[in-house]
Amino acid sequence: MELTQAVGETAGKVWHELNDGGPQTLSALKKKINGSGPLVELAVGWLAREDKIAITQIKKSLEIRLK
Repeated sequence: MELTQAVGETAGKVWHELNDGGPQTLSALKKKINGSGPLVELAVGWLAREDKIAITQIKKSLEIRLK
């Protein structure tokens, strides 16, 4: 599978997980969607660039939520 396609599919999984489960940390998202770390991070960046999510730093972790 092409990398761009994999990132897009992972972004969809991330969006659905946030929609169903509410705000989550980046590490929780990685565990819940069983994605590789870098692929989930790229997907989160994709969604952030499209202004679909908000990212907040809480202590040493990042909380991600839908806008």
